Amino acid sequence: MKSLLRLLPTFALIGAAAEEATTDGVAKATGPPPFFLQDSTDSLCLAGEDFRRCSIDTLFFVVGSPGSYQIHKRPSDENDADPDGTCLSKKSCDKLDADAAKKSPQSLDVKLAKCTHCGAKAWNIHGDATTGYVMTESSSGVQHCLIRPKGTKKAELAPCDSEEHPYTPLQLQFASAADVEAMSSPGARLIGAASDGDKKLVQKLLKEEKMDANVRDWDELTPLIPAASAGHMDVVKLLLKEGADVNAKDKDGINALMEASIMGHVKVVEYLIKEGAEVDAPANSGVTALWLASGEGRADVMKSLLKKDADPNNTRSDNISALMTASVGGHVDAVKLLLDNGADARFTDADGVTPLMNAAENGTAAVLKLLVESQSAKSDEETKGKYVDIVSTTGFTALIIASAHGHSGAIEYLLKDAGADVNAMHETHVTPLMYAAASGHIEAMTLLLDVGKVDVNELHSNGGSALLEAATGGQGEAMKFLLERGAKADLIDEDGVTPLHAVTSKGDYEGTVALMEQLKKLYNEKELVEHVNLPSHSGGTAVMFAAAEGHPKCTQLMIDYGANVDMIATATPDYLEKLAKMIEEGTVDPNEDPHVDGVTGVHVAAEEGHLDCVNLLIAAGADVTVLDDEDRTPLMLAVKGNYGEVASALVKAGADPNTPYVDDEGETHNLLMDSIIVENADFALLLIESGAEIYHRDSHQVTTLLQAAHRGMLNVTEALLEKHASSPKAGEEGWVDNASDEGVTPLLASASEGHLAILQKLLDTGKADVNAIDKEGTNSLMAAAARGHLECIQSLIKVDGIEVNAQNTDGHTALMFAYNGKNQVETLWERYRQFVTDAETEKAIEGEEKNDLEDGGTGPLIKEALNNHTELVNMLLNAGADVTLKDKEGHVASDFDFQPEGSADSEVLENEEKAERARDESRNEL
Repeated sequence: MKSLLRLLPTFALIGAAAEEATTDGVAKATGPPPFFLQDSTDSLCLAGEDFRRCSIDTLFFVVGSPGSYQIHKRPSDENDADPDGTCLSKKSCDKLDADAAKKSPQSLDVKLAKCTHCGAKAWNIHGDATTGYVMTESSSGVQHCLIRPKGTKKAELAPCDSEEHPYTPLQLQFASAADVEAMSSPGARLIGAASDGDKKLVQKLLKEEKMDANVRDWDELTPLIPAASAGHMDVVKLLLKEGADVNAKDKDGINALMEASIMGHVKVVEYLIKEGAEVDAPANSGVTALWLASGEGRADVMKSLLKKDADPNNTRSDNISALMTASVGGHVDAVKLLLDNGADARFTDADGVTPLMNAAENGTAAVLKLLVESQSAKSDEETKGKYVDIVSTTGFTALIIASAHGHSGAIEYLLKDAGADVNAMHETHVTPLMYAAASGHIEAMTLLLDVGKVDVNELHSNGGSALLEAATGGQGEAMKFLLERGAKADLIDEDGVTPLHAVTSKGDYEGTVALMEQLKKLYNEKELVEHVNLPSHSGGTAVMFAAAEGHPKCTQLMIDYGANVDMIATATPDYLEKLAKMIEEGTVDPNEDPHVDGVTGVHVAAEEGHLDCVNLLIAAGADVTVLDDEDRTPLMLAVKGNYGEVASALVKAGADPNTPYVDDEGETHNLLMDSIIVENADFALLLIESGAEIYHRDSHQVTTLLQAAHRGMLNVTEALLEKHASSPKAGEEGWVDNASDEGVTPLLASASEGHLAILQKLLDTGKADVNAIDKEGTNSLMAAAARGHLECIQSLIKVDGIEVNAQNTDGHTALMFAYNGKNQVETLWERYRQFVTDAETEKAIEGEEKNDLEDGGTGPLIKEALNNHTELVNMLLNAGADVTLKDKEGHVASDFDFQPEGSADSEVLENEEKAERARDESRNEL
């Protein structure tokens, strides 16, 4: 349960809407949208401590953020709303120890209380429209989920991991302004009062406010329908007396008689019939009151309806009869009543399913007996046998269905008393034993073998047996049972699949062990190894199937029994032809699991990211460099799936680090370059150590060294430089200084980004040109000055031959960039000082201490930056920067300094940003 909740998304829309709530907690017209929390099993809505018919009184809205939501009840009349608000709350706020809650997972009461209540402040809502929404509360330190105990209308809380009290998924439906208006109408009030059985209010609304007894709400309900549903006889009588239409229907065609029938209110049913209710009036789905009562097993109601000649063979629009719905529910008395009144036991739905099959699904032997005997009384034994053994168009008999569900009582009755034919089945010849085996129903299998005398090794049309079905279902205990009963352990079906293939694919270790023990009895050591390595027609072996599905224990077991870890999968021509036909017919999606020949166990394990299996195969000596028929290596598949640990394991095991990777768009990638781009330093270092080509350049001539320098990856930069120094490639003597097509070198990139340690490493090689420029004429000193990297400037100006007064294409020098940076920070400092002055003045007016001003540490940060830029300017001046040099516009460096009377020329900043964009081309993000 806990893991499921972690998978459910938090309902964020509520939180976003909740921000619009007014401070008093009451939703106004512009507040958060109101919504229902509805139980889809009967459409009742959470009302607080219980579930009721959805109405204006079951609307809620949310205030707060996930984990600390307050679930406000929307007031029906905002003028009368409590200023504190009314919220959903748990009754007690006692702290609960998590261990104690697990030992005694008792449920807690839910109530409506003031929103200031301690139990109203820690709600959350998880889920979506597909999974349903789960409400949780965690103020006690233990996460509780909202539950609705079975058979009640009560709302409670229970630990979310409680098996005894599973949470109730709800549907969340927002109510529009039009919905709220409709629910606030006088008619809705009358219907709500009738639903609640409030006779006095119903009388008042009918008499004093002259309301129509047949008024309708947004669901086309009239007051009589919910009153009958709730069994409020006095209200039903009052409404009928005041002219309520006894046969009025809602939007789904449901009337009062149907509602009373499904809820089992027999006296209300009889009274409605007396007052003229149409017994066989159909709903939109075609069902009548009798059909609905049958599905709930309301025998007393059914008697009353049948006395008035209700049709016992009424069917829903999808051809489900009343007898079917009673049978699938296991309602013995209901089934007997229908049969006694002429219900057709041989009626079938669109799939050829009979009521007997419906009963077999439920497993109630008494219902099966009634149905079978209803036919034997009308015919001889042969006819009875035919009824029991009718096969649906989908291939099922009653015996097959009972076997698939493991209903041993039903199986015993059908075999011993009803004379069911164990050989009655679809032309595919899938037997009851196979269905029971697939679901692991051992008691059912025992009956079929001992009473039905079925053949444990009988085969279906594709050559599979009960053992193979058990293996395919991962039913280890069922496999042990069948093996003990003589099942053929080395069976091979029409697709070349063996039980060993199937069970290793499912990862059932105990089943695999049991199977291997039986195979050891059949084969000598050599033959056993041959069977372990026997490929299916798809080319897969047992170790491949285990590794592909990520089952390390089964993978190791197969290795221990001699699995060839380098075996290459090659499909048979017949298999490929069969696969092509299935793709053509649309039964197989070629994109979901495309077949590729030439794969090994390492391929299939790497493709799915199964690290443990990959490591086991490597330890067993698997070749990690094999190419499949599409020239893919296991490393390529691991990279494609973004399985970094698997890729690392493969490289360590000898996979070629220079393996090119082609993405889904057809673009080729270099592993070393990509690992640097995504800043996976560990993998990059492993690739370098394993012999990756360090001299790779991308389409923009960005080298691995440039990319690493730009991203500040010191260890990778060091490894690249060491590799280059120890074994330089011919023709790459100038690699340290290789520039991108924008002219950016590794040194320039590190200076621009302020990566001092990398800059120093590059300088230490003696190969980095400190005066190299990009396409805009910007050098490393200018780039560092523009960004205010003081320590980088310190290192650069120490280099012999550095051109301190170099100018870029716009005539700007490092000193001009430095002054411009100082100007920006000093301008910011002046603005900050003005902010402080204004704030302190305001505090003085309000009588507060000046030293109470909180700026979040902004002031010291700006001051430190200003000192840094000032020192940077002075450092360049001391290094001989020429203050008289002019740019193309005739500006000298001091023109870019801070000037209180006005701002400096901003062109230098714009041009620097342009150059910076050019340098950022080296990022080449994936």
